[in-house]
Amino acid sequence: MTAIAIWFNDENPDNPCLWVAGDSRVSQKEKTDTGNDKYSRLIDDAVKILTLPVVCKYPDENRCYSKISHYHTYGYCFAGSTLFGQNSFLALMPLLSNLVADQPYTPSMEDIAEFISKYLNRVFEEYMNPGSEFEVALFGWCPIQNKYYIFHYHHHEKDKKGIYFIFKKEIFTDLKKKDFVYLGCDKNNICLKIQAAFNGDDIPGRPLSRIPQHIIQDYIQDPNEPKIGGDLQLGIANQYGFKPFSICKPRVIGKPEAYLSYLGYDLHQDNVGDARVGLTGMS
Repeated sequence: MTAIAIWFNDENPDNPCLWVAGDSRVSQKEKTDTGNDKYSRLIDDAVKILTLPVVCKYPDENRCYSKISHYHTYGYCFAGSTLFGQNSFLALMPLLSNLVADQPYTPSMEDIAEFISKYLNRVFEEYMNPGSEFEVALFGWCPIQNKYYIFHYHHHEKDKKGIYFIFKKEIFTDLKKKDFVYLGCDKNNICLKIQAAFNGDDIPGRPLSRIPQHIIQDYIQDPNEPKIGGDLQLGIANQYGFKPFSICKPRVIGKPEAYLSYLGYDLHQDNVGDARVGLTGMS
């Protein structure tokens, strides 16, 4: 299961942006001898918040589509079935990163969102069955409309057997302080907690501008919550695109030495030749 929140963060008034926070656990639902649901952990380092590049090219003097007229990145995240959520991203990425047009062209975020909506409905309709439900969000800055969007796709209708078969696309724009979209389990309860916290006061170490991050972190650290866990995933979408962040953690609690972690792994351990992973860290 999953807990992901996307929200409008204006702690820097000159550069408001969209933040996203989520967990990294994949669990499996099982039935106990008494017929109750039980969740067991499968993995704790699942990637559920991803960078979706959109690239559009136009012809050069030889009529080869080699010139790039547009490059931008958006946030893409999912909750529910990990197989379907990850596969939707892996299928869409090579399509949207290989757009071509006869003239220099920049697609709007609404055009991209509509393409994703049609793809999800066309491709996944035949696979829908109990246990395969998932939801998706696309979010970021539109360079055409010059504003932020969050597009939330989720199952909307059912057939006679009770199986979801249509993705509904909800659009959130003209976003302001305290606006957020949630994907995942325990939706009503977690949304109420986030909203109540937004309506409260700043607490030292838990500023309101980052409160969804802290609430999801609380769930991750709760040993009695089997559906949400692993490690915290963070990312920020602004006018320049979407960027994932690593987490700055102390090596020993209470001491100054720290390291950068991504999905629970120490990024200082491995280089790529003479290069190193350059994800910005955030505490």
